[in-house]
Amino acid sequence: MHVDQLIQGFSNEYEIYCAAPVEEPYGVKWLNELGREKYLVLPYRSFSTRYWIRLIFFIKKNKIDIIHAHGKGAGIYARLAKLFTPRVCLIYTFHGLHISHYSKVAKYLYILLERILGKFTNQFINVSNGEKQVCLENKLFSESKSTVIYNAIEKNTEIKLTKEELRRKLNLPENKFIVISVVRFNLQKNIEGILEIAKIIASNQNILFFITGDGEEKDMIEKRIKEENINNIRLPGYKKNIDEYLHSSDIYLSTSLWEGLPYSLIEAVKAGLPIVASNVTGNNEVVTNNFNGYLFDLNNSNKAAELILELYESHEKRELFGSNSKKVFNEKFQLDSMLSETKKVYSKCC
Repeated sequence: MHVDQLIQGFSNEYEIYCAAPVEEPYGVKWLNELGREKYLVLPYRSFSTRYWIRLIFFIKKNKIDIIHAHGKGAGIYARLAKLFTPRVCLIYTFHGLHISHYSKVAKYLYILLERILGKFTNQFINVSNGEKQVCLENKLFSESKSTVIYNAIEKNTEIKLTKEELRRKLNLPENKFIVISVVRFNLQKNIEGILEIAKIIASNQNILFFITGDGEEKDMIEKRIKEENINNIRLPGYKKNIDEYLHSSDIYLSTSLWEGLPYSLIEAVKAGLPIVASNVTGNNEVVTNNFNGYLFDLNNSNKAAELILELYESHEKRELFGSNSKKVFNEKFQLDSMLSETKKVYSKCC
């Protein structure tokens, strides 16, 4: 989504080319919009010497001036390509420096790789101050080589239906207190943490957990819910109309083990939801404790459950936190600001 925002936002100012996998929904969309002459297909989550060489020729053939690489895989391809295209200005956005779950050896090797690749990087963009601090602590770049630019989303037309009307439209229970999480079912999002919290709260039959999304761990999560007879969780699957589901809910819950700056929380504050979230990088720059939600320490499911129950019992606090969430969105996560700040980084290269 971030890359798509840049393509759409800069299409009238720059000649755009793209090198990426052709995956649904965005890869297919970009290929159709840009055409095959401006789109180099790369393999999904794997490095190929053959495609790396193709990328080098693609850059030279099209006289690319700026490369903006996003994420670990793209960062490796692009910065190794710069070895043979030194005139190109290379900008790299981490979208989360995910090293907390690495073994000691893997962490050492990854940091060493990033330090080497950093020598071929003109400018870094971090999506949160916390992420930048971790990079600086690991000496991946100097202070002057990085700019912090928050992720953002467009402020669409407000949803006009009431919560009750939306629930009827979406066939959601009208008399339940809904705690929603919008996630990819993988290790990072820590879905098992949501299950543990739901089990603690199970005695309150008015509270229902919705885990919306899809991913590689979904079958495993479904199996565990069935085996442990967890009756207060629903898995509605991937939804395109996520705004409607957010506006139908009462609280947003995140149990992530790590983040860069999560779009799901930005969508939650845009919807005016109070948030209960794990106190990790990224989450704690969207949620200010006791202002627009609560932060809890990782693996402290009892505390998270306690905070959800506190919000369940206090309509006034939910209203206050929800109002503050909208303020946070308006002040920090506007799309025009993200595009403007990114353009400033590009301008340093031109």
